[in-house]
Amino acid sequence: MNNVIRLDLIPIRLKLMLGGSLLLMSAVAWIVSLSMLDGMAVEMLGFLLVWTVMMAAMMLPSVMPAVWLFSTVAQSRATFGYHPAPTPLFVAGYLGAWMLAGVGVALMNAVTAVTMGGWPAPFLGGALVIAGVYQLTQWKAICLGHCRAPIQFFMDHWHDGLPGALLMGAHHGLYCMGCCWGLMFAMIALGMMNPVWMGLIALLIFLENVTPWGERIASVSGVALIIIGAGIAVGLIRVVQ
Repeated sequence: MNNVIRLDLIPIRLKLMLGGSLLLMSAVAWIVSLSMLDGMAVEMLGFLLVWTVMMAAMMLPSVMPAVWLFSTVAQSRATFGYHPAPTPLFVAGYLGAWMLAGVGVALMNAVTAVTMGGWPAPFLGGALVIAGVYQLTQWKAICLGHCRAPIQFFMDHWHDGLPGALLMGAHHGLYCMGCCWGLMFAMIALGMMNPVWMGLIALLIFLENVTPWGERIASVSGVALIIIGAGIAVGLIRVVQ
C-alpha cells in the first residue's frame, strides 16, 4: 500500500474546511504560546499549559492529512447509520496524548529546570546526535509511516461514537510522539523559549508528515543532526540560543 494518504480522493470542500480550521487553531496557538514564553511558568500546571499550547501550535498542521482521512471515514460510516465519530474529539484526543507527554517534561523541568533555556555545548551536541541517530532507526520509520498514512489503523481498529474518536486521536498522538520525540528532545536542548527553534522543528515535522519525500527528509535531517551535534560537542560549531 502506498504510504502517502491519497489526498486527491478526499473532497476539496472538506479539505478547505478542516484544513483552514486546523491552521487557524495553530496560528492562534502560536500567538498565545509566544506571548506565554516570555513569562514561562516553572510551576507544574503552568508549564503543562504552555507545553500543550506549544504542541497545538507546532503539530496541528502536521496532523492535517490524518484529520482529513478520519473525517472522510466518519462521514461515510454515518451515512450507513453508525454513530458519528466527531472530528473535533479526534483532534482533542491527539492533543491529549501530547499533554500526557508534557507531564513527563514538566516533571523533568520541575526537578532540573533544564527546559527553560539552551543546554551547554557538550550536552546540546549529545542531544542532537541522539535525535539524529533516532531519525535513522526502524522505530522512527514505523511511527512515521503510521503518521503519514493511518488508513490501515482506521480500517482495522475503527471505533464509532464519542469515546471512539477520542481513543483513535490518542492512538494517533502516541504514534506521533514515537515519530517526533527525538526532534522534541533536540528542541528542548536548544531551548524551548526560542521561537526560532520551535518554528524550525515544527517545519521539519510538517515536511516529514505531509510531503511525498517525508522518509527521505527524515533520513537527511538525521545525518545533518549527527554532524551538527558532533560539531557542537567538540566546539567546531557554535549555536545562538
